[in-house]
Amino acid sequence: MPFSTREMLEAIEQRKPIYTLFTSLFGEKHTHLTEILEIDVKKGKRTMAPFVAPRVGGKVLTRQGFTRSNITAPKIAPERVLTIDDINKAGLGENVYSTKTPEEREAVLLANDMTDLEESILRRTEWMCRQIILEGKINVKDEDAGVDVQIDYNLTNQVILSAAKKWNTATGTILADLKAWRRKIIQSTGIAPKTCLMASDVVDTFKENEGIKAAFNLNMNLGTITPRVDSPALTFIGRLVELDLDIYTYDEWFANDDGTEGGMLPEGTVILLPLKVGAIEYGAVTQMEAGKFVTYEGEIIPRIYADEKNSIKTLTLTSRPIPRPFDVDSWYVAKVM
Repeated sequence: MPFSTREMLEAIEQRKPIYTLFTSLFGEKHTHLTEILEIDVKKGKRTMAPFVAPRVGGKVLTRQGFTRSNITAPKIAPERVLTIDDINKAGLGENVYSTKTPEEREAVLLANDMTDLEESILRRTEWMCRQIILEGKINVKDEDAGVDVQIDYNLTNQVILSAAKKWNTATGTILADLKAWRRKIIQSTGIAPKTCLMASDVVDTFKENEGIKAAFNLNMNLGTITPRVDSPALTFIGRLVELDLDIYTYDEWFANDDGTEGGMLPEGTVILLPLKVGAIEYGAVTQMEAGKFVTYEGEIIPRIYADEKNSIKTLTLTSRPIPRPFDVDSWYVAKVM
């Protein structure tokens, strides 16, 4: 049963991706026909136009506030092997007396494998976007292949609160902190954040904080706490009207490369965010097909090839994403507990 790259590409494009919050913040997606991409990184500045004498034509205003780097798009390429044993035995949920043919089982297994591999790529992309938001950089490592590259956008809007300032202490100043961080973003970029993302433990502290309770009781226009589940992973907590911030918490996990599990939003973390922080740039994928090298432009590129001698068929999905922020000063990350 033949499966061409083009046919599998159509199948991938027709399926809906899994829900990923950090990836959604990089709303735009751009594909390219090269694996080395020019990435511009902006650092906000408020340059004023210069004064000039009445009969002087003008003064050159230097373009500044961004750096340009040539970055080779990291390669993500999970694969799954299909053997004769796989297609000759009943699959998960299939009756042991099933009359399905090996060819029919192959089609089902291929579809399931494509789903599994695509979701693993989307989870890795989500992790990459998460790293950009939390740290402003990504470490691309593969010890077996000798790959060790860092993509760094120079995030400076981040703070770890001192023991006396932590939000779960009596001396913590939650509203003052949020106002200061919001002001810093506006000062740097001219754009106000719209979302306050809090880890679950921070949300509990926020709601039970006596200062927050007192402020809300004294001024009902300050904000409201009206929890609403938007998805199994994303919960709307309420709104701080005074700061024009919607508060959310994100409960999602991922498996680290060492097998341990980690939270997508680390405990004790607060992030102030605009509606969109950037775009995802996808580098080209070049692969061997029918004895020739073929280059594809796309987000995820499938490939299936057969080892007839050993009766093995291998499905590989390849993606080369680089999350690119529009302005690294447009969000703020704080460790508050």
